[in-house]
Amino acid sequence: MSVVFQDVSYAYGADQPPALSHVSLTIPDGQFLGVIGHTGSGKSTLVQHMNGLLQPTSGRVIVDGLDLADRRSRHEVRRHVGVAFQYPEYQLFAATVREDVAFGPTNLGLGAAEVDGRVRRALERVGLAYDEVAERSPFHLSGGQQRRVALAGILAMEPRTIVLDEPMAGLDPRGCEDILGLVHRLHEDGMTVVMVSHSMEDVAENADEVLVMSGGRVLMKGAPDEVFSRREELYRVGLDVPQATRFQSRLRAAGLSLPQDVHTIEALADAIVASVGTRTKERYQELAARAGGVAGDRVARAGEDAGATKDAGATTQGSDGR
Repeated sequence: MSVVFQDVSYAYGADQPPALSHVSLTIPDGQFLGVIGHTGSGKSTLVQHMNGLLQPTSGRVIVDGLDLADRRSRHEVRRHVGVAFQYPEYQLFAATVREDVAFGPTNLGLGAAEVDGRVRRALERVGLAYDEVAERSPFHLSGGQQRRVALAGILAMEPRTIVLDEPMAGLDPRGCEDILGLVHRLHEDGMTVVMVSHSMEDVAENADEVLVMSGGRVLMKGAPDEVFSRREELYRVGLDVPQATRFQSRLRAAGLSLPQDVHTIEALADAIVASVGTRTKERYQELAARAGGVAGDRVARAGEDAGATKDAGATTQGSDGR
């Protein structure tokens, strides 16, 4: 279901500056949109308009052809557009996981069998076994499990669009990986995903398009390669580029020729292997060490793996006499 902003402005009070100013954009059905911007740029205000939690001071928000200025339209859209705020586990309230996840479907007036089926499917989608967690208190689970229960409560409504405001906030690296994997699977299943994130890496590696907010306005919108190639503009509004992009610059400064800009670790590793070849592995490792940093370590490992794959292919071809 498409989400359309038509010249939307919003202010939290008559004496307050606009949090959104003349925003016009379209999020097509099935897209993964990454939203980035400095603190106070309007990101959270923007996403709260997507299911009518906030109403524009001026302009219109149209979701699947329904104008959210109409109360009945907002009620209908909220069945299909789920919004998860930062730390959604803070919204848990029921005595058991099952009751918490069942709350939304129950309020839709669904029968007991349908509600039970939705709860089971939602918990399965977030990687939690129904028989292990259904009767447990959500407050006795780990932080990462609580986050997944909160997301299951949204998924039990079976939305077609999910809006996530910093979904990895406060999680350890393993928890971040788990939640990002879940979001990726939801998108692969055909769900429209809108994800606000401070991680340029997560956005570059997952989003179809990137929306950059600044001062309540849309600064730019486009494919990750297009947006992150405009690094000077991003720097001017307090944003960075992905780690791979920064590391590529350091490799160039260290003497490695990499003509094509890349913005993910995997793409950078492929570009390095293509540039240096498998016969200059020592030179490649020397350049990676000189550039240094966590990205250097990750690219070194990825590059060695890719180089080993190429070596294995060459050996196989040689054994065939080709």
